[in-house]
Amino acid sequence: MAEPSATQSLVILVDCPRLADPLAELELQVETELSLAALLSPKLTRDARAIVLSEKAFAEHDVGVAIRRLRETWPLVDIIVWGHGADTNFVRTALQAGAKDVFLTGSPDICARGVLNVIESQQLMPRAAKIGYERDRAAVFEGMLSRSRRMWDMFDVVSRIAGTSAAVLILGETGTGKELLARAIHRLSKRKGRFVAMNCAAVSEQLIDSELFGHVEGAFTGAHRDKEGLFRHADGGTLMLDEIGHIAPAAQHRLLRTLQEGTVRPVGAHTEVSVDVRIIAATSNRLEAQVEANKFRQDLFFRLDVIRLEIPPLRERPEDIVFLFSHFSRDFSRQYDVPRPEVSDLFLDRLLAYDWPGNVRQLENFTERMVLTHMHDEQVTADHFEKLLPFQRGKRAQASPPRKALHDTPAQDSSADAAASPRGEIDLSKSLEDNLRPSVERIERDYLEACLRQCRGRMNQAAELADISRRTLLRKLKQYGIDKAVFRKRDSK
Repeated sequence: MAEPSATQSLVILVDCPRLADPLAELELQVETELSLAALLSPKLTRDARAIVLSEKAFAEHDVGVAIRRLRETWPLVDIIVWGHGADTNFVRTALQAGAKDVFLTGSPDICARGVLNVIESQQLMPRAAKIGYERDRAAVFEGMLSRSRRMWDMFDVVSRIAGTSAAVLILGETGTGKELLARAIHRLSKRKGRFVAMNCAAVSEQLIDSELFGHVEGAFTGAHRDKEGLFRHADGGTLMLDEIGHIAPAAQHRLLRTLQEGTVRPVGAHTEVSVDVRIIAATSNRLEAQVEANKFRQDLFFRLDVIRLEIPPLRERPEDIVFLFSHFSRDFSRQYDVPRPEVSDLFLDRLLAYDWPGNVRQLENFTERMVLTHMHDEQVTADHFEKLLPFQRGKRAQASPPRKALHDTPAQDSSADAAASPRGEIDLSKSLEDNLRPSVERIERDYLEACLRQCRGRMNQAAELADISRRTLLRKLKQYGIDKAVFRKRDSK
């Protein structure tokens, strides 16, 4: 991956003209706004990493109100105040409103280096900070929240095909929101009928025909009256068949005929009934594999796979993890009328490092559990993260031990412990974990140095290569006393 471009390190200055040159010397792109009012009025359409305002910029604005408005509009952009000469009350108000830092120095060079440190310490990696400001949208599509470019590309396709009658196949892991997407397609289609959903995995082979096509009275034991079936119930609307791969083979043939002819024949009836139903199928499994294994009809697969929408799992769109976590924590705090939890940086590191196998649904449940169980006067830390995932914790540790070591080694465990325990020496008075720690730290240090050497000291590339956040990398370098500049100097020789 290439070193981030200047547009990925954009700093917007408000009434700070003396900072422009020092920031440019630090290879940061700089743009200026004439006033705070100019910044607050239009929607920001640039991929800014930070906004720096001088104390003078607030001359006609309430400090707390203005900063809160900026934070609400651009939650991933750090707000920095250059408050040379500011009093204690100004500093306190700015920080309480959400400013990342207030620099009281009169030196533009020192302030510029402080801005660079803030950017290098940002929790999300540069690709996550580029959250698509060029789109004139509020990150909401038909009730679905996302700042992922991949998700918005898919939403664009949905907008184009919703008004057609083409069948749609939605692929996505459990918890990614397949039914939400199907409902969005139905709403945008403006079809006058109902939206009806059925989970094919939850209906037995004996009942699938009756559920889909209906039956007449007396068709079988227990059929005491006519039943119209889901196709007729959704007439004029949309029928979503979730987990379509679980539908019984015998029912696949009858489903194919219904899709081809636009008619259904209730069980026990002698006549067919015309229906106008749009089909949206969804699955968390690869239907192609089931076709190859002769478990799913190929002709039915082709009939369903007209428009394919693939929802990426949450782990592949890290820019959405913190965004959705913030949204869920705010909503649950309001719903249960409890204070919104304050979380530590290490907790956010764990949030981003975790794979979220249950995707958005799991993150939502996790956040609700956190809001309801945390002590309101206590900061939520990395230790709390483990306790909030009691089932997944063991599974996670077995699945990805190298990555776990990078993220979970406590910052206070210094490399001095490694020196105290020579390689190969076992101290039975200590636990297995304590005996392992020196070796883990030695391997971790060597690994990070190898990443820096490979990337020639470039922090963004090294964090990407190590599969950790930039902040975690900075913390590890400080822990082990590794100087990133050494690797840049080697490259220049």
